Amino acid sequence: MSASTGVFVPKVVVAIDFGTHGSGFAWATVSNLQDVTNNRYIAYQNFVKHGGSSSYPKDLTAVLADAQGVVREFGFEARRRWQIELNQKNPNNFGYASRFKMALRADAPSSDVPRFLGSLAGADRRVVRELITAYLGKMYRTALQEIGATGYRGSALAYEGDDIRWCITVPAIWKDAEKRAMRDAAEAAGLPADEERLLLVSEPEAAAVYCALTSGTLLGPARPEGRLDVWTAGSRFMVVDCGGGTVDITSYQIRAEGAGDDRLSEIGLADGGALGSAYINQHFVDRVLADRFGAERLKELKVSHSKEITLLEDRWEEWKVGLHSETAPGGAPVITTPCDIEIPGRLWEALPRATQERLQDEAFGDPYHLVLTPAEVAMLHEAVVGPVLDTIERQRRLVVGGPVTGVDQIVIVGGFARSTYLRDRIAHRFGDEVKVLIPQDPAVAVLGGAVHFAYDPSVIWGRRSKYTYGYACSKLFREGIDPVERRFVDEDGDVMCRGRVHVVVRRGELVEADERRTSAMKIAQRDLRSFDIGLYATYSDEPQYTDEPGCERLGTVAADVSGSVHQDSSKRLVDVYYAFGGTEISVETKDRISEVRRKAAIAFTELYGRHGGAGS
Repeated sequence: MSASTGVFVPKVVVAIDFGTHGSGFAWATVSNLQDVTNNRYIAYQNFVKHGGSSSYPKDLTAVLADAQGVVREFGFEARRRWQIELNQKNPNNFGYASRFKMALRADAPSSDVPRFLGSLAGADRRVVRELITAYLGKMYRTALQEIGATGYRGSALAYEGDDIRWCITVPAIWKDAEKRAMRDAAEAAGLPADEERLLLVSEPEAAAVYCALTSGTLLGPARPEGRLDVWTAGSRFMVVDCGGGTVDITSYQIRAEGAGDDRLSEIGLADGGALGSAYINQHFVDRVLADRFGAERLKELKVSHSKEITLLEDRWEEWKVGLHSETAPGGAPVITTPCDIEIPGRLWEALPRATQERLQDEAFGDPYHLVLTPAEVAMLHEAVVGPVLDTIERQRRLVVGGPVTGVDQIVIVGGFARSTYLRDRIAHRFGDEVKVLIPQDPAVAVLGGAVHFAYDPSVIWGRRSKYTYGYACSKLFREGIDPVERRFVDEDGDVMCRGRVHVVVRRGELVEADERRTSAMKIAQRDLRSFDIGLYATYSDEPQYTDEPGCERLGTVAADVSGSVHQDSSKRLVDVYYAFGGTEISVETKDRISEVRRKAAIAFTELYGRHGGAGS
């Protein structure tokens, strides 16, 4: 903490990339040398898959819990222990969960992508938050141990917890309530509550920072040398972050001032969806296995042979990752190789004889094999890749201040970016109009970018508002316009209309990262000591009433105006400061008479893009 300014100055920054399939952390020390981005060294924590010989900068996002719900193991070790329990028929009634991040949203699609087995079957959102807290706690403790034990590059330096700024990645499609839930889980896990010491950053934004600061690592899809243009003032690029659970997309522009501090400005409204690679695996189970084994039989096998079904899915995943598409005469990527994976013996023996004979015939006489035709493999991929391409096209049309083709570069990052079929489909669809690039290691772009962002959050100059935000208030009644049932007379005798919306920022509007919007509210009741301000969000540019279709209550701000109690209502004014330029919304109030400032705590409610009305 700086003694002169009160601004927190970290000695080390740590980022946690909490993903659907895998999670990891990385860190960097703060020094004059490290201030130069080209010299900045980021240390990545590597994890080794049980029984494997290669390391990877992410552990499996999985937990093993006992019968009481207490998490005992994490990551690949949790999976290994779960398989041992299954071999013994789970005598201890343990539970296993993986990909549970996707279950945090109340409107999460009904699918088996988040997996809850054993005693964790049927886990509700409360349990999901507890699992996230436990997992983040494990990452937090491991990071502290690594940094405290090794210092920087193996030196004797060690850091206290108060020396560290943390940053956690979140999907761009998450709403404010989900970001709040993630922050709450992080604080419960032991991470600091101070917003200067715990930052959240959207995944494509982190990837954009990484690509902008490490442009020399980028290659074209056909592997010629290529670089992201971040040195030309005004250059534009889109980040397509393809992860295990979500695909998040947004676009950025290098400011006219060129490279340096505050260099990136968001020019597209964040878009995306549940289109990650895990959904290809889910389609493999729901479509292919249901077709081969029979839908009803598959339901039984998921219970009686869950270990073997998981192992079969793992073998599909390994084959899928190694898949290489080829180019058709017209230039389109195609899949020409059939998929041949081994069926676990115990699962094979549980299949009816007729099913075994049919599978053996499809495998050219080999038992214990499952063969997918190239057309089936393409079908599974297109169920996700097709919507990803449509989302990219939609993002191009959402870019602010430019033509339809409002970006000239597309950068593909994330673990799913390892798929050559995905990369080739994007390059074939858009490559004639824009430059398509990938980092040499797309899986660490989000994690590395989060470290850069934690080191210097000012690298992001401005963001586009995803919604029109405003607050509930009363305004002068408009005869012939406002519904008569909203009419009332306040203590000053003014004819007012209740349930109106005062707009603070409109959808698509550029808000600087350090910008604050100020509004003044009159307190009509003289004896009021505090009151709640309802914060609303909508897609509409000009919302009028809090209960109109599509306008939803986002949360509540508690304002303290006790310093002006019993004053004339004409003098009772409270200034409300809104900061929308960061990853999260922050609100502060000031009583004009007492000049007491209070940082308001927003009690977020659920907002999930429904278009029905909401009460004021």
